[in-house]
Amino acid sequence: MIGKDNDPLMIEYYEKKIYDQKQLIEISKALNSTLDYKYLIDAILNICLAQLQTLSAAIFLSPEADSNYFELEPSFKGFDLSDDDVTFRIKTDAPLITFLETKLKAMTPDQVEEAMGLSPELQFLRKIGGDLIIPLNAKGKVNGLLLLGEKITLGEWMEEDRDFLTTLSTLAGIAVENSRLYELATVDMMTGLKVHHYFQTKLKEEMERSRKKRSGLALLFTDVDNFKKFNDTHGHQAGDEVLIAVAKKLIESAGKHDIAARYGGEEFCLVMPGADLKRGFEMGERIRKAVEASSIPNPNGGPDFKVTLSIGVSEIWQADRNNKDLIERADKALYEAKHSGKNRTIPYQPTSTNPN
Repeated sequence: MIGKDNDPLMIEYYEKKIYDQKQLIEISKALNSTLDYKYLIDAILNICLAQLQTLSAAIFLSPEADSNYFELEPSFKGFDLSDDDVTFRIKTDAPLITFLETKLKAMTPDQVEEAMGLSPELQFLRKIGGDLIIPLNAKGKVNGLLLLGEKITLGEWMEEDRDFLTTLSTLAGIAVENSRLYELATVDMMTGLKVHHYFQTKLKEEMERSRKKRSGLALLFTDVDNFKKFNDTHGHQAGDEVLIAVAKKLIESAGKHDIAARYGGEEFCLVMPGADLKRGFEMGERIRKAVEASSIPNPNGGPDFKVTLSIGVSEIWQADRNNKDLIERADKALYEAKHSGKNRTIPYQPTSTNPN
């Protein structure tokens, strides 16, 4: 006679529970090993795809710390969404969020509807193919939604799947909260660029990594041409619009591992790990041309603004002692660009001449 302790199904059940607990420990380590917001979101979605039998996963989060709505993160996996779907917003005080805050567990749309009725938000999640809704939470408050599509097997979600996801949602919610707080401390809120102290810290790290791996490292310094005169003529609000627009072009042009930062005032910089002077120059030209081609709306109601950039580029030398050496060369190249006609990119060389 097979006792309860020897029942193969019970043994399999407990082995699965032990496996899930071990996985959650590893997942917790992985989520808490990074404060990079975009990397973290991608990691959460990939964990869902790897651990659960689904090909679709998406996450809704607040775009800013003080936003009163959640929106879909663009790194969603597997869902076939229209443009309207991608821009759909879920208010943080919507009945769906209020209800989930009382449960804080994984639930199917049918379970939610049975408990609270059909809301526009629930209808939307079901329409786009959501099969399981998991509220992310930190300190008992919902700070995002995780949405999974149907299981590959088209079967029902097992109780252990839901338990796993409920625990994961807490781990993910706390990791997202920590990442958001870190971002607030390291990002210039007006431009979206990294702040000065973050830039200095990361530049030091990248210089050390470059020396150790004997790889390249380029640094770009940019400055808006005639910005003081522009500010005096059009006012600080118009000046802010220019800085925001230029910063956006810098961020859009930057590579995945590049670090775009605000050095001070209208002076921005870009750290390019692995790049040499030639690649730095090419990136500078890409940014310069993108800014030159853009039109910036005038907040005072007049014609759109047109501005240009001057850019200086330097690369790491083995003799560099610290950040100051690399920065000084980029600044000298920028000075030359400003004083030789503006709206140009100049790489620093011991006998620097404009390669154009």
